[in-house]
Amino acid sequence: MGVAPASASPTMTVAVHGVHTPHPWLDEVVAAHDLDEDLYSLAVKRALAYGWSTTLLGAGALDGERWGFADAGGDWSRDGKERRLAWLTGYPAVGLRSQLLPVLPMARVLADALARVGDLRFTRLATRLPLGLAPDARFALRSDADWYALSAPSAATRVTVETTPGEPVDPQELRALVTARAHRVLRVEDPEPVGEGGAVDPVGEGGPRRVVFTAVAPEWTVDAGAWITLVVSDALRALGARSTAEIEVGRVAPER
Repeated sequence: MGVAPASASPTMTVAVHGVHTPHPWLDEVVAAHDLDEDLYSLAVKRALAYGWSTTLLGAGALDGERWGFADAGGDWSRDGKERRLAWLTGYPAVGLRSQLLPVLPMARVLADALARVGDLRFTRLATRLPLGLAPDARFALRSDADWYALSAPSAATRVTVETTPGEPVDPQELRALVTARAHRVLRVEDPEPVGEGGAVDPVGEGGPRRVVFTAVAPEWTVDAGAWITLVVSDALRALGARSTAEIEVGRVAPER
């Protein structure tokens, strides 16, 4: 049985960005059933349905609970603009042998919640991950690579990966490890010949540095965004990063 850490333990955040269009019948159904749902309530319901987490008072932690809820929210403005549509912050469970950080489960809960009330055009997955809680994921990622290799060739999509780890890492080593951890199913592209290798931006004087690179993903889905995030986080962990890292995976807009 996993143990949800106390509030003093590190949190992780997963956020889905994109454009959301509510179902045309949504307001009618909400009024007919006197519903008062928001992103938090939908995420809680979906997490419980999957058996990943619960906020039910008196229920205690679920056996095998993947995270404890801290907060969730989103921006459902009906203006057709790209927004931070849904985000979820939680306390990753500890004591679950070889379990990865629950990036995919949390992203899946958010995507399900958004799909329940409208149509999603997904553009970016942004995460904040405590790498000190991340196990060695190389064997799990081998299995994931086979899964995403079963994508239609026409689904291949260029993506931009940005990460700011708590400790500086060599961008070339990171790119090489990402390629290895993804078993070449994610095809990392050569950096542009600008700046310091075209792959690193300073964030602050003496502070961590942001690493940016592009790649070709086998598909562009919320699940694939979560997989790429885990590939990058495991590469960072293998390079010695142990503090909190920010990782963003976004679709490169097609040229018009």
